[in-house]
Amino acid sequence: ALGYGFLNKDGQQVPFGAIGLKELETITDTYVLPELAECEFKIACDVTNPLCGENGCSAVYGPQKGANPSMIMEMDKWLRYYAALAREKFPKADLNEPGTGAAGGLGFAFLTFTDAVLESGIKIVLEETKLESFVKDADVVVTGEGRLDFQTAMGKAPVGVAKLAKKFDIPVLAFAGSVTKDAAECNKNGIDAFFPILRGISTLEEAMKTENAKQNLTDTAEQAFRLFNICRQA
Repeated sequence: ALGYGFLNKDGQQVPFGAIGLKELETITDTYVLPELAECEFKIACDVTNPLCGENGCSAVYGPQKGANPSMIMEMDKWLRYYAALAREKFPKADLNEPGTGAAGGLGFAFLTFTDAVLESGIKIVLEETKLESFVKDADVVVTGEGRLDFQTAMGKAPVGVAKLAKKFDIPVLAFAGSVTKDAAECNKNGIDAFFPILRGISTLEEAMKTENAKQNLTDTAEQAFRLFNICRQA
């Protein structure tokens, strides 16, 4: 859409998605919009993952989208080749830059093909919402997301909120639809305690139903705050 061409060996546009990178042979800038040179972009980016490697977008985000180990290896190889092609024409292309692996490699694309800077998404949101003015007098701060894991600790919204709360020594609780073993990293980054809200065996479809999610969150929050009140009174 901006005028860059991502072409296969026959000079045709590659397909959308990761599979397109398998066919990528040439990157062109012949038809880039001239106005693009006058534009600056501030990109909201909540993660520091590089484009490739064990912390790259294929390895970290691929499994969430259904990729198996062999797919991950293939996608990582394609991304490395893509980055090498990009660097031939755009010397500032750097697959190791923190944040280049964000959103499946969009961080890399913005830094390579536009005049862009990556900034903490949660930082932008906190500033725009003036959340600090609401948090500073709170007794407790509650945050959360769909799944708490080690990615959360790498700068996503719940940890951003938690770090803000810690400026005022306010306790932070987090609730999530599910929690992984490595979510303990969140405890090192300002979240004092976190709780998965699922209260029994259920299918993903059942858990995602609005009425079920609302009841699960309500019931879990009630028990967490019962304990919180006991601790305050002790």
